[in-house]
Amino acid sequence: MSANSHRRPKDLLVNIEAVDAVMEDALRVSRIPGAALAIVSGEETVFAKGYGQRSLEPAAPMTQETAYPIASTTKALNATLIGMLVDDGKLAWDAPVQAYLPGFRLGDPWMSAQVTVRDLLVMRTGLPRHDWLWIENPQLRSELVDRLRYLQLSAGFREKFQYNNLTATTAGYLAEVVTGCDWNDLVRERILGPLAMHTTTFTRPDTNNLTLSYHESSTRNLIRTKLLATEVTGPSGGSIYSTVLDMARWVAFNLAGGKVAGRPLLQAPTLAEIQSPQVCARTDPACPSPNAAYAMGWFVDTYSGRHRIAHGGYIFDVNSSVMLFPQENLGLVSFINFGSPRISRLINEQVSDLLLGSRLAQNVSERMEAYEHSVAENQERLRLLKRVRDTVPSHRLEDYVGPYVHPGYGRVEVRHNDTTLELFRGSLRLPLLHWHYDVWAFAENNLFEIHEAHCFDRASRVMFEVDAEGGIAALNVQLEPAVEPIRFVKGR
Repeated sequence: MSANSHRRPKDLLVNIEAVDAVMEDALRVSRIPGAALAIVSGEETVFAKGYGQRSLEPAAPMTQETAYPIASTTKALNATLIGMLVDDGKLAWDAPVQAYLPGFRLGDPWMSAQVTVRDLLVMRTGLPRHDWLWIENPQLRSELVDRLRYLQLSAGFREKFQYNNLTATTAGYLAEVVTGCDWNDLVRERILGPLAMHTTTFTRPDTNNLTLSYHESSTRNLIRTKLLATEVTGPSGGSIYSTVLDMARWVAFNLAGGKVAGRPLLQAPTLAEIQSPQVCARTDPACPSPNAAYAMGWFVDTYSGRHRIAHGGYIFDVNSSVMLFPQENLGLVSFINFGSPRISRLINEQVSDLLLGSRLAQNVSERMEAYEHSVAENQERLRLLKRVRDTVPSHRLEDYVGPYVHPGYGRVEVRHNDTTLELFRGSLRLPLLHWHYDVWAFAENNLFEIHEAHCFDRASRVMFEVDAEGGIAALNVQLEPAVEPIRFVKGR
C-alpha cells in the first residue's frame, strides 16, 4: 500500500482524509520532528503514513516503513507468548514462579514463594521499577533475575500496581527456562512469523529508514538523544524495532481474537484473560486514565464511552502507542520521535474520535501547555535546592576515585580530572559538581528530559560515606525514588 493510500472502511463514520489535518496540526503545535500512524479496521490496514522528519540533520522524511523502537508496547507480545505457553501446558498463570525457577528470590523470602506468573505480568509483587539496574548495564537475563533479591521493595505483596520492567522481563525469562529456547526466537517463531511481521527485529536495524530521536536541552533546543544499552529487558520493551505497518498486523491479530487468516494462534479464553482487568492502576504515573486497570501487558479502560485496550511505550525519547477499540473493530498505532510531550496516545485518541464521531477529550495545545508547566515547575524545583556554602570535601579528589559496587545495580566508577569528579556508568560520563561537605551534585549534562525529575539531575546528589578508619567507603545515590538511596560499596 502506498504512503498516500486512503481508504474509508465501511464501519468508520468520518472521512479518513481528515487524519492528515490532525497529524499535521499535532506536529506543528508540539514541535515534534516526525510521527507515523497506522489505522486498522477489522483485519485490514486502511491507513498508514509518516509525517515530518525521521532525522533533522541530515533532513530525512518519516514514512510508513520507518523503523522505531516499540518499547513497552512489547509487553503485550510478551504476555501473548506466555499465554501460548499456558495453552501448551508449559506454564500456568497462577503457579508459583519458584515451581519453574526454584532460585527465584525477591527481597522478602515469604513473598518470593508466593509470587506467581500472573503477578509478574500484572506488576503487583511489591517491587518498584529499579530501572537503573538494567539501563546501560549489559548482562544476561538470568543475571538480571538473580539480582532481584538485592532490591528494596516499596509495597506489600499484591498491595498495589507498580509499573515494572523487571517483573515483565522475568516472565519472559521463564519462557526461556521452560522451553530451552531464547525469548527472541520464541517470539519470532510463535508471533512475528505467523503475522508476517518480517521487518520487525530484535536489535537496532541496519537500515537508513530508521528514526532518530530528540529531547530538549536546557536552552530549549532539540538535541539528538544518546542511546543506552537496554537489550537485556527485551521482553518488557528493551530491544524490539518495528514499523507502523508491521505493528498494524499485530493490531489486526488482536482485533481478530488471536487469529491470523482465521487460524487461532492461542485459545480465545487465553487472549481474553490477557486482556481482562487484573488490578486497579489509577494511582500509577503510567496509567492512561483515572478509571484504568492493568491486565497483562495492556491497560484496560473506557475512553469516550468505549471499551479500550491500550499500551504506550517510551524509550530513547521515542513515544509510541497501540490502541484497540474491540467493539468498534478499530485499532491504531502511532509513534513520535520527540517523546517528552508524550502525545502518541493523544494522537490515537484524536484520530479515533475523528473516525468514530466522538467529542475530543483533550487537544495537543492543552497537552503542550501542561508540558510547559512541568518544565517550569522542574526548573523551580532545581532552583530551590538547599546548599551549605563555603564547605570543602573531607578528602583529596583522588581518594574518592575507584569502582563502587551494588549486588543488584552492579558497578559504577568515580574518576577525577584536574578540577572535579566524574561518575561513569557504562558509556555514561556524568560530571559532578561539589555541593557541600561530602555531597556532590550532577552537573548539567543535557542528556535527559527537562520537564521532570530524573536520576542524574542536580537534585539527585551523590553522597559519599567515610568509614571508621577515615577512608571513603561507599557512595549513595537516589536511583529509585520509591526506596532509600542505592548504596554502592567502594571496591579495592
